[in-house]
Amino acid sequence: MKLLLKLLLFFPIISFSQSDINNQSPENILLDSINKQLIYQTNTSIYRISLSNLKTTSSVRIKNYNAVPPKIILKNNKLLFLHQRGGDIFELNSNDSLYKTDNSDIVNFFIGSNQFVRKDTIFRHGGYGYWTLSNFLIYFEDLTKEWQSYPISEDSEIPPVINEQIGFTLNNSYYFFGGNSLDEKGARTLTKKNNEIWEFNFNTKKWKKLGDILRNLIFPIHSSFKIDSNLFLLNKQNKLFKIDVVNNSITEYKIAPILYQFVSGIDPIYYKDFVYFLSDKGKINKIALSKLTKETKVITKFYDTQNITEKIILASVFIIISFVIFFLAKRYANAKTIKLLDNGVRFKNKFIELDSLSIAIIKMVEPQDIELSKVYNLVKKDHLSKIQNERIKNQYVDQINLQLTVLTGIKEDFLIVSKSNFDKRYKIIRLNRAVYGNLL
Repeated sequence: MKLLLKLLLFFPIISFSQSDINNQSPENILLDSINKQLIYQTNTSIYRISLSNLKTTSSVRIKNYNAVPPKIILKNNKLLFLHQRGGDIFELNSNDSLYKTDNSDIVNFFIGSNQFVRKDTIFRHGGYGYWTLSNFLIYFEDLTKEWQSYPISEDSEIPPVINEQIGFTLNNSYYFFGGNSLDEKGARTLTKKNNEIWEFNFNTKKWKKLGDILRNLIFPIHSSFKIDSNLFLLNKQNKLFKIDVVNNSITEYKIAPILYQFVSGIDPIYYKDFVYFLSDKGKINKIALSKLTKETKVITKFYDTQNITEKIILASVFIIISFVIFFLAKRYANAKTIKLLDNGVRFKNKFIELDSLSIAIIKMVEPQDIELSKVYNLVKKDHLSKIQNERIKNQYVDQINLQLTVLTGIKEDFLIVSKSNFDKRYKIIRLNRAVYGNLL
């Protein structure tokens, strides 16, 4: 499917302004391994620098650079200039001027997108334009000289919209992390920091979230360079990290003093055991990689492979299991607890019926210890003598104890009568909670 986006609005971006010794602003460094050169791009010129002695072999002052110079890339060993905001691709003619070689009309839609070359094909991923971010993965088709959407499997995961991300290729995959994604509030002008790491497999045509980054101290990122299967990052505190995304590890190295000379935003170049970088003096220097990585500080996991969906599922399962355990424990505890009903008492699966006065006595005693005289007042009959009513009171207490023994199999008394601790002339009655527990 051909991508065709129209110009509607100009949106400015900020480029780096670190000046070199000729008062030129550095833009990019590119490796030309075939000619054994570095291509150094400034806001006005292109310099070719020998890898052997770091001397300039040639230079070209470009006549028609605009305010934001395009990014240089090598494709089929040809130097191309890729517009940083849109889809334009330029080449340099014999008059040292840039001329457009593509049929693209995409403008101001790829701000902060990631560009890379894979098998001599130019790709772009993500970007900002017209108050929105994209998650497009597109490529430049040489036949039509236009940008096309790269085919994605229908059962692929959907990556977040993104810009200003770190992206790199390894074997048959493209990886990205960091950068900005849409804020949950939904406002187009608001973004949030992206802590996810994603992989796109070119064989399966599928996106896959690998996890959430654990070492946020790598942000904000100063610059980066790749060596074989490892990505090296330098953060704003000049700490150097090595990321092995396949084996999910990150190595932090002790700071080498020379790292303070690396210019922010200009990615170093690795070639044959040396790291080539733009210094704060405006010149290309080199240092052996072994001097930057000789002292390891810590090695940990780079990302958490358990994504948020898995965490939610595990949390839900844990809550359900906890609820079931709590329910079963409560049910088991209740099965061993005496339940006082309106017409009797239940214990486990057995029930014994009690008259209303017995239930009233139990309800009176259950909250707290009471004077035995209150039980007497509850059961006494006015036409009977005091001795007869005392006998009736004792019968009720003995009857309740007998029925609870029969019900529970516990031989100790359910209701205990004893002298008051405050006044030995009075008796109190209490529930034997030490043996029978609390009632329900």
